[in-house]
Amino acid sequence: MIIDLIKVWNQQSFTAKVVGEFVSMLHSSEEMLAYTFRVLLGEINANESSENIYLKDQSINFMERDIRKRVLVHLSTTKNCNYSACLALISVSKDAERLGDYVKNFFELQKLIKGDNCDREVLVSLFGGTKDEVLGLFRETAQAFQNSDRELASNVVKRGRDLGREFEEIIETVANSDYSARQAVLMALGARYLKRIALHLSNIASSVVNPLPELDYLDAGGK
Repeated sequence: MIIDLIKVWNQQSFTAKVVGEFVSMLHSSEEMLAYTFRVLLGEINANESSENIYLKDQSINFMERDIRKRVLVHLSTTKNCNYSACLALISVSKDAERLGDYVKNFFELQKLIKGDNCDREVLVSLFGGTKDEVLGLFRETAQAFQNSDRELASNVVKRGRDLGREFEEIIETVANSDYSARQAVLMALGARYLKRIALHLSNIASSVVNPLPELDYLDAGGK
């Protein structure tokens, strides 16, 4: 699929900025998530720089609209363009926009954390071990997409879906735990947001290897 899109990128001058904006969307969400993990896991305190979370999310939203506009103009003004490749780019840019939303939602869980550190200890126990994996998935997704690396993309798809199942298992664990109501909500929502992040990254990577009709992320349960 993206092999054809790479040809479009190489042949059309407008696409250099489009691809650059898309990769910037992924990098911005990765930076947001790295900061969020540090806050939620107690490595740093949320401060005035937390406003950057919302500014980056707004920037991601703008880039998604700009990509959609540029591709639609290209489709309507260019003869013999690759419709499937361009539609795929619109589809995955929406996935990238949703990443910013879910990271922002994950960040806002700090409002549920109380000052006795118990909540943070539970967060560390449930999510500390997957932090590097999720952040690494961002970098690998951007690399696979930008370079049309089918092998790396296939690995990202598999790992993203595996992580989705891991986070679903965390939700099940929380549901059967004796956590307080506040803690249970905090953990279940955190797992849900991270699951969605992993699956949206998996879907972006799938655009490198799957035909257009198959571009749609899968829940851990297979639907």
